Amino acid sequence: MAAESMSMADNLARILIVDDQPASIGLLIAYLQGRDIDLLVAQTGEDGLRIAAEGQPDLILLDVRMQGLDGFSVCRRLKASPSTRSIPVIFLSSAIETEDKLRGFAAGGADYITKPFSEQEVLARVYLQIGGPEQLSALSSQALDELEDIPLSASANRLDQRLFTDAVAVLTKRLVDPPSAVELAHQVGTNQQRLTRIFREQVGMSAYEYLQEMRLERGRSLLLETDLQVQLIADRVGYRNAGDFTRAFRRHFGVTPRQYRQGRL
Repeated sequence: MAAESMSMADNLARILIVDDQPASIGLLIAYLQGRDIDLLVAQTGEDGLRIAAEGQPDLILLDVRMQGLDGFSVCRRLKASPSTRSIPVIFLSSAIETEDKLRGFAAGGADYITKPFSEQEVLARVYLQIGGPEQLSALSSQALDELEDIPLSASANRLDQRLFTDAVAVLTKRLVDPPSAVELAHQVGTNQQRLTRIFREQVGMSAYEYLQEMRLERGRSLLLETDLQVQLIADRVGYRNAGDFTRAFRRHFGVTPRQYRQGRL
């Protein structure tokens, strides 16, 4: 049953998300999940290059500003390789300067989405590159015998990727009232032990630790994008009170939420 599910998934349009921000990954997964799209995730430029070569996605959503290898460098290397040069790349960036956009296009990018991005814009630009729903339906009817040469280990890894993206989508939607580890595993169709292993392999932390990262990243975005009081932001990202949020934020970013908002970071 699992092998059959994997074969069907491999016929879907495949998108690789390369971003080192858990909150951004979570939003993109929430936007794209359930739309006849198979999602792959990488949190570093180096992993993005490897997964792109192995998984041959139909589209790459690539963050510009990442630690280590940045998005521009990743895109140039993708376009320099015969195996990945034809994959369209959409850059994701909080920078809105024309110079940054021009750098993206010069590196080989097909499009550019500025953060914070809306669901409608992401879907519109994605479908522009990979086709609308009718093209996606056509992709799902491709002959399954094309996939016979995929090693079992690669299929298992793809399944782990999908379980991870499904779990992140659940956590993104339930930042305030997250499920227990057992409930989360059951929701995505696996057990707690396997899901814990997958999170450790994918992001080097447990699902709970990843949830905390997502909460803090979302809180940081709200501090920048809104004038909401710290207490309201704490409520929106799942903290019981502003004090708990402030302490967690300071441990993670080195400053308080108010200092961050004032531009002292």
